[in-house]
Amino acid sequence: MDRNNDIQRNLPLEDIWNESSGKSTSRTFSELMRLNKRIDAAEKARRRLRGVFSAVAVAASLAVVAMTTFMITRRAYTVSPLDATVSLVAEYGQTKSITLEDGTRVSLNAGSTLLYPKTFKGGSRIVYLTGEGNFSVAKDPTRPFIVKSAHMDVQALGTCFCVHSYAGENTVRTTLKEGRVKVDVPAAGEESYFLEPGMQIVYSIAENNVTLARVDAAKVMSWEDGYLSFTNATFPYIVSVLERRFNVTISYDSQKILHNSINVRFRPEESLEDDLEVLTLLIPGSRYTIDGDRVYFRF
Repeated sequence: MDRNNDIQRNLPLEDIWNESSGKSTSRTFSELMRLNKRIDAAEKARRRLRGVFSAVAVAASLAVVAMTTFMITRRAYTVSPLDATVSLVAEYGQTKSITLEDGTRVSLNAGSTLLYPKTFKGGSRIVYLTGEGNFSVAKDPTRPFIVKSAHMDVQALGTCFCVHSYAGENTVRTTLKEGRVKVDVPAAGEESYFLEPGMQIVYSIAENNVTLARVDAAKVMSWEDGYLSFTNATFPYIVSVLERRFNVTISYDSQKILHNSINVRFRPEESLEDDLEVLTLLIPGSRYTIDGDRVYFRF
């Protein structure tokens, strides 16, 4: 994908951001895209290290990710005392919620960041998301609410939906619970997708295609209440979610991964050990050990 073309396609959104109280420059959107690409690369490198169980190398890779994120974010979103651009970060092992000044409620899942203006100005309300967030948008027919992630733009007037866009993952998706949203995937073409309640749109980054499906939206968004629901999920995906939920690193031999789909739902009161025990029951012959904040899963 040509980054210059992508920037041109999103110039109207950049203009809206410039109208808000958050201080922005012409480099803001391009720096956001560069940040996501750098995080993608660092996360993939970290995952490749799992197969050799190298604690030192994994820790070093995580340090690079953290430093890269901090440095680029400071360059891309510099604010002055008079310009109230704000970021909300939910680190691994925690979730966070906030009510924006327009009344919109946002819940962030572990490992997520939301960038938003303290006060919305202009003809639209625009925020940036990396990670996963549930949005209950306050109705305002005159000002659409836009959630921008690295590969997907979601626009709503007043509705309830979830955007899932973690760096390092191959898919980005939006799930609609109530109302109606318009979704644009710039890299996949100029077509806009209009979702109805119970629909989910998934964009595959590697295959550069879009699929639509009917899902249980309440179950998809139930992480806000502490549930972890997986339908036809792969073991590596489940691992990534557990790492964020419990703030641990789970190492496993990627050469021995079983490529079958797993259906399971973990409850809020369950501990990391409880969830790992369930996985060992679903994957016969598997076992695990825990050493501090590291888990070694073997097949």
